[in-house]
Amino acid sequence: MVGMVAATTAVTAPQAGATYPGQEGRIAWGAFDAANPTQADIWSARPGGHALHRLTEAPGQDICPAYSADGKQIAFCSNRTGAYEIWMMDANGKQERQITSLKTNSLFPDFSPDGSTLVFAGTPPGGAFRDLYRVPANGGDPVQLTNTPTMREETPVWSPDGRTLLYVKMAGNRSASQLWTMDVATGQENQLTFDATFKDQAPDWSPDGATIAYHANDDIWLMQADGSDQRNVTQSPEVEFGAAFSPDGTRIAFTGTGGPVPVGQRYVQTIGIDGSDRQVLAATPGLLQAVPGWQSLGDGR
Repeated sequence: MVGMVAATTAVTAPQAGATYPGQEGRIAWGAFDAANPTQADIWSARPGGHALHRLTEAPGQDICPAYSADGKQIAFCSNRTGAYEIWMMDANGKQERQITSLKTNSLFPDFSPDGSTLVFAGTPPGGAFRDLYRVPANGGDPVQLTNTPTMREETPVWSPDGRTLLYVKMAGNRSASQLWTMDVATGQENQLTFDATFKDQAPDWSPDGATIAYHANDDIWLMQADGSDQRNVTQSPEVEFGAAFSPDGTRIAFTGTGGPVPVGQRYVQTIGIDGSDRQVLAATPGLLQAVPGWQSLGDGR
């Protein structure tokens, strides 16, 4: 079990990541070229799988997309300059611009509800493991939110009300991993899960903030926002990770193998929150699809 950590730097609350209520927008994901794993680009499609678009084409790996609450921007991580940094672009893939320059590894950005700030997991210069950071969405100096040299903080996501960060905290050697939250105003951390199942890879809040979707032991699970009522949604012998709620809260997108996916492939899929109606979003043979983000207020592009 992961123990308690030292107090962290307080965070200033935003005035107004997560999937927000709205119309059913597009789903975006990074896709690795199976023949050339050093190359990955971001793609998107409508929830039914049609209108498939490739959004990035730069050399290197573009992955971990997250939509802004208004659906107009995508934050993502890219190693096109050498180390992974946080980037942004318009939802149609235009106007790409670099946000961070830590020159270490910065991953899994998520927007604050008002769109002004990004939170992400980054390795401090000279550090061994990732901590949480925030940075203005239009660029600037990142502010380190956690400082735990022997622990990893990963895949942060903002609650829909802007008051709480949800993330994975794990031992440096990855021997144990749990879900935690941080109060945005005070920096106070709270451990949500305590069981032995390994947690990893991008949890998400439901649009009303009442439920959390997360990865545990290669399945997608749900629980209440206080950590209670944990239940397995996919109940599969395959590998599934990277949960993202639909804007109406009735479905979860994730990436995985098995089920309706051909052997040797890994595709983004969606499933009802009751575990029914599992569907592959859009097949792209030869591209191993990674963690998705789900857009609200979609414009159909």
